[in-house]
Amino acid sequence: MKSTDSNRVRTIVDIIPLVLATDAGVATEAATEVHKLVLGATANELVWLDQALRQRSYYSGDYLYEWQKLSPDELGKLEQFNDASVSLLGMASFHSSGYVREAAVKRLALITSGAELPFLLLRVNDWVVNVREAAYDAIRARFTPDYARSFIQNLALVSRLAQAGRSDPRPLVQEIYQLLQSRECRTALLESLLSDDRFIKRASFKLALNSSEADLPEVVRKALEQRDTVVRVWAAQRVSSAFTGATLDHFLKLMKHDKFTPVRREALRILVRQNSPALLVELHVALLDTHASMREEARYHLRKLDTDVAAFYRHYFLAGEGVDLYSVISGLGETGGTSDDQFIVPYTTHPAGKIRGAAIQALAKLNRNAHVGLFIEALKDQVPHVSRQALNALDKASAIDAERIWELFRSAAHTHVKRNALSLIERLGKWDSVYYLLRAVRDFDETIADMSRFAIQSWLARFNRSFSSPTAEQLARLRIALEENGNLLDDQTVEQLRFSMAGFKHA
Repeated sequence: MKSTDSNRVRTIVDIIPLVLATDAGVATEAATEVHKLVLGATANELVWLDQALRQRSYYSGDYLYEWQKLSPDELGKLEQFNDASVSLLGMASFHSSGYVREAAVKRLALITSGAELPFLLLRVNDWVVNVREAAYDAIRARFTPDYARSFIQNLALVSRLAQAGRSDPRPLVQEIYQLLQSRECRTALLESLLSDDRFIKRASFKLALNSSEADLPEVVRKALEQRDTVVRVWAAQRVSSAFTGATLDHFLKLMKHDKFTPVRREALRILVRQNSPALLVELHVALLDTHASMREEARYHLRKLDTDVAAFYRHYFLAGEGVDLYSVISGLGETGGTSDDQFIVPYTTHPAGKIRGAAIQALAKLNRNAHVGLFIEALKDQVPHVSRQALNALDKASAIDAERIWELFRSAAHTHVKRNALSLIERLGKWDSVYYLLRAVRDFDETIADMSRFAIQSWLARFNRSFSSPTAEQLARLRIALEENGNLLDDQTVEQLRFSMAGFKHA
């Protein structure tokens, strides 16, 4: 639980003993404040409070003594505070004594406003059998349509019961869900689809989508219109099993144009299961999707049809047909061969950064080592994403010219280019890497200089993982670099670097 939440709820722990004060004014004021805080508490906060009040810890000092020694016969004292009484009895249901908790549950069972329900739900997982059974009985007595809204407001606690460990409350949870899915509770359930509480809204949609009421198409339509991607995915998964004909076609049309990839993917899978006459067309459309997972889904099904997917993408390059370049370039990069790089290279200088980035990524997949020079030039790109793609392409490339990377770093006009060049410098050979890092600590950008210092520390930490020896030239220039830039490092780092060179006898 967030610290802000625990701080707010911890106030209840501080106040609760005061409701037993002999001064009626103090007791009333404390009861009112506890009630206000309980009404505003979330499910997680109530769970925390339950644990905090039941255990003797640094949260509960000696001042809690009066509350801790509360007996079942004294619970009547908590019922004299009108509306606040339900919250006080709820706190008593969190008491460390099982006898007090059981008596509190039985008194809560006599309250039928709905405010008692969260405390009863929490006690279903009590380790004392009598308390659990009392809570079970009280909840089952509330299996009526009048209690639908109260159960909905406490769906977070209902859901939590499914993970309970002391008993198996899952049958009870299913009974609650069945109540909420019943026709008599449908109005309340549909109202909760508009809840501002994300958990309640999601849980309500899930219950409504898993029912078979006549208004299911309207529920699915509303679900597919939600900003919440989780709800849209649930709706998409429900479409396949619940609808046919024109209704199914209508929902598929909505799903195919959804911005969220899993929803579009579910639409494609439905078409595959149906073996739709338009399936091949739909698979080709999916090959041109902007998301890699959609293209992969289409390729998976087209492989079963012995389709040459790479040829499909080459067609668009050769025919020059208007199509989403990003998808075609990415698709050929995912499916083509080494010689297909000829189609991609021209787009590394495209005006759009997104296209340049896609081209770099595709070339890295098709023929990485043939385009190292191009990748190094692309590292200079003013668009951070393109520069990053070039860095990724160079990550596993062979034969990178260290001096060229240093010159790129030294002359870089953009901070993101310096950072990416510095990352490449870290990946150079052991003794070249530390030499250029020592020179980089003199950079005018203090952020880059700090990154260089940190990289030197990392180099020292990894020193014994490699046993390569420096050449005489490497050792000589490293000593010069340390002499020139050592004043920009702390003394310990300088000493460690000198020690690392001390074992080599080159002149």
